[in-house]
Amino acid sequence: MKRTVLCIVMISMVLSVGCTKREDLVLARVEEKEITVADFENAVELLETKHLPETSDLEGKLEMLDHLINKEVMALKARDAGYEREEWFQNIWSRFRNPFLVTAMMDQLVRKQITVTQEEIDEYYEQMHKEYTLSQIVVMNEELAWELRDRALAGEDFAELAKEYSIDESGRNGGFAGSDTVGRILWWVEEALFGLQEGDITTPLSTNTGYAILKVHRIRRVVPDEGKDYAEKRIRAIKEKKGVTELRTKVEKDIELTWYPDAIDFAYSALPDDVTFEDIISYKVTRDNAPKLDLPAKYHDMILCTYTDGSFTLGDFAELYEEVGLPERPRRDKGRESVINLVHRDIFDDVLAAYAEQEAKILEIPEVKEAYEMRKEQFLVQKLYQDQVIDEVIVSKPEIEEYYNEHRDEIVLPEQRDFSIVLVADQKTANEVALKAKSGADFGDLVLKYSNDPTLRQSKGRTGLVYAGNYPDYDAVAFMLPHVGAVSEPFQTIRGWAVVKLEDIRQPETPTLAEATQTIKTTLKDIKAGEIFEEKMEKWREEYAVEIFEDNVEKAKLERTRL
Repeated sequence: MKRTVLCIVMISMVLSVGCTKREDLVLARVEEKEITVADFENAVELLETKHLPETSDLEGKLEMLDHLINKEVMALKARDAGYEREEWFQNIWSRFRNPFLVTAMMDQLVRKQITVTQEEIDEYYEQMHKEYTLSQIVVMNEELAWELRDRALAGEDFAELAKEYSIDESGRNGGFAGSDTVGRILWWVEEALFGLQEGDITTPLSTNTGYAILKVHRIRRVVPDEGKDYAEKRIRAIKEKKGVTELRTKVEKDIELTWYPDAIDFAYSALPDDVTFEDIISYKVTRDNAPKLDLPAKYHDMILCTYTDGSFTLGDFAELYEEVGLPERPRRDKGRESVINLVHRDIFDDVLAAYAEQEAKILEIPEVKEAYEMRKEQFLVQKLYQDQVIDEVIVSKPEIEEYYNEHRDEIVLPEQRDFSIVLVADQKTANEVALKAKSGADFGDLVLKYSNDPTLRQSKGRTGLVYAGNYPDYDAVAFMLPHVGAVSEPFQTIRGWAVVKLEDIRQPETPTLAEATQTIKTTLKDIKAGEIFEEKMEKWREEYAVEIFEDNVEKAKLERTRL
């Protein structure tokens, strides 16, 4: 039962991806909605294995098709119930709609237009042999950027100009931006650097926060860390970013976006002292006790920026500042640029979505329109299932006790393990940690000395007794260690290099009724939900015209099964 119910919800998500051009042979029709071979095979390809039929014969195909039919019936039922007009749907859809339109526009107008030639790969790979040492000055307007460039070329000290004028955090250090190789530098900076010599200064470069000029201190030839495969991926990524940037720049010009430096200075000066990310991660600082923005109400009407359809004031900035999460808030150490970035993102969330719909006409593209409607159906189906099935499930204490007594021998708590983790940036350091741990060094001390994860340092790396799955980056290694006290070899995770030590093992055991109650309650809820769903679906399908074309079903491919 549970698998059937979950499959309906999963299919609503899978079909929202859209399908490729395959056979359009119709397998079933629900009212006016047709389910084609393409729909069927796309669902089979993307659905999780546990939701698939056991066999690939006609019976298995009909079972799979039945799930797709049920999903369409639920979508119709939800629409007939008026869900689309209800406030909950409008609230959810308003949060989803804009990001969907922007993503679809970027996909259609940028990503799908990209091609990369072998000549481009070879040329870029040659550039990857260069390392540049740079300084920069970032200012609000292009005229000032040109003026500062002219003054620097005339002999004024670039570092002093950066200290006086740059709104970027690097200005405090004379604009020094460090050294890096082509392939690791921002793409728009790379393009400006190609062809320059040591001592040269770029022309003003447009950024999200204003205009930048960069001075080349040194160009050094190096051996790149990556090969031509990386060069191809980098070119593709650059073309995508360039396309997105060009589109955003066009929109900015179309809406006449204009920034006001004095108001930006007020916003920046109102920022509180920066909170460390360690304090945020450890919940030492939360929304409740975080330092507040010091922006007096008398300045709230001051305009930060204007655009065709409106303006953004310091009062708007104060509201936005309180709405966003602590890691997203502008910071003093990031300079005035962080203020502009936050406001820029907020404005463009609405502006780009409107542009996608009204100017790019993105919803007139058939595949985009289909995906758009499919996503609507996803929300409707999930809500219908919640209202008509989940909310009607009731599990009593006597039922839990009865299930426990009847299945006591089958209910077993899996093994739990307590292990310690050191997370470092590179393999060399990880090897050093592993060697010291195996030589008897206190693992907690090693965590404090080497780990770059503040949360791990706070607990000296200990996880406490946990089941497999709580720490997916480390489980495969930690749950294979042979005995308490064993130390792993260094291994790589998505966050860096890790070494783990097994501290304790709790063997599988039969839980008490109190310990098993929540698991049993979930199991009984799933069973009852399946029964309610089957009963209601039988009635719902009688309300709509459903046709199945079995001869066509035999021609569909079911290349994946549950077994």
